[in-house]
Amino acid sequence: MNCMENKPNNCYSVVPWIAFRDYVLSGETKTILYEQKSHYYYIISGKAVQIWKGITENTITDENSMSCLQLLFVDGIIEWHGERPIKVTEETTLVVKFEDVPDSINEAIKEEGYIFDAHWDVTNKCNEKCIHCYNANAHNGLRNINTDELSFEEAKALIDELCYLGVFRLVMSGGEVLTKQHFIPLCQYIRKKHIQLIIYTNALAFTESMLHDLAVLYPSNVCISVYGHTNIIHDNITQVKGSYDKVVFALSYFKKYGIETSHKNTLLTRNYQYWQETLQKGKQLASISLVNFTIYPSLDGDGLTPYRLDESQLVEVAKSPDSPIYFKRKIHGACNIFKPKDETPCYNKTNTIYINPRGEVCICIAYPSIIASLREGNIRELKRNSHQSNFEVDSSSLKGYDRLDNWRSLKISDLKECGQYDYCEFCIDVCPGDALLLSGDLLNAPENHCIIAKARYKAYLSDNNTDSKL
Repeated sequence: MNCMENKPNNCYSVVPWIAFRDYVLSGETKTILYEQKSHYYYIISGKAVQIWKGITENTITDENSMSCLQLLFVDGIIEWHGERPIKVTEETTLVVKFEDVPDSINEAIKEEGYIFDAHWDVTNKCNEKCIHCYNANAHNGLRNINTDELSFEEAKALIDELCYLGVFRLVMSGGEVLTKQHFIPLCQYIRKKHIQLIIYTNALAFTESMLHDLAVLYPSNVCISVYGHTNIIHDNITQVKGSYDKVVFALSYFKKYGIETSHKNTLLTRNYQYWQETLQKGKQLASISLVNFTIYPSLDGDGLTPYRLDESQLVEVAKSPDSPIYFKRKIHGACNIFKPKDETPCYNKTNTIYINPRGEVCICIAYPSIIASLREGNIRELKRNSHQSNFEVDSSSLKGYDRLDNWRSLKISDLKECGQYDYCEFCIDVCPGDALLLSGDLLNAPENHCIIAKARYKAYLSDNNTDSKL
């Protein structure tokens, strides 16, 4: 709680479940704020930026100046603890509320050289043995051998570098993040920097103490991998007895404390026939219940897991009205047919980076081309306002930050196959990185995405009422 000088009866506090960061866009500073419980974003501009800064740094001296932040008072982000309420003396549009960061702001952030999103595999080690895992060394017995991962001090230094780049949202994943001894202290450091934190975990190593320590940090989402609605189904995939019980325990704990959770089910040959039961169980246990049909290529170069669904199995699921890939469902996603040809084919607008356990920054997890490294001290070079109009297929001669710029210049029109076939109309999304891992060519159509489009198209063709088209 902050108390204004000489005014002990007029005190305010800022709720702890927020993330915020300043960005200089076209010469003007704007603050983006995320409220974890309502899941709304706020854009603060003009004089309200300095007033907000004064509140968060406990340097505000004029209570009347707070009126420009009235929306934050109304929405409970700033709480007033005094005998008289804060005076609202003016209507203002200096704080605007959104369900997500507007595209115009996202583009402005990228234009200024900031990077908004980062996915960090904190460790490659894991305490489960999932049959379909795509991570390096997942199936050769070498996964849990020390691979020179970042120390705690190095990890904190990496967070400082990400703050410099402007990273607002950070996904911590693995491997399994809970196997890292300094996981909780690292999360504490990340939230101290006001970063929106998202955790991907299998939940196996959670203790009640760890659950409490994480819950009080207010991550914006804890996404837990789940492979069935019973112990038998889930544990058969993870190959660890009792792993499903730990999932249920963790989801129940976070639900009690109001932390948003995602129950993410990846469909494989061993569990797909139970996807409806698992989806419904997920709705009971978590805030969000997801079904993932896309299988990611192995980072060991082994292609796609043999446990992936084949086309006939996907067609079966695509015929179900409650399926996320139901053929009549309007899922345009990154489908090239429905997008301008000069747009990027990457669903995340390419304003993200991937970081491996050694602190090496890559273009993305599916495109592990190293463009900077904490230990080489060149991460800050990635914050640069540079533009390249034409994509170069061979980027081997480019420096790291130039490869990032080259990646951002990739357009739908550069791709070789996407959008050329009848089934492309039923595509959910594409991933040039997956195409690279599977075929060695970013510009090819990725097999793991095309098979879903083909299945939805076949389900459409086999339907008696083919007048209903996407």
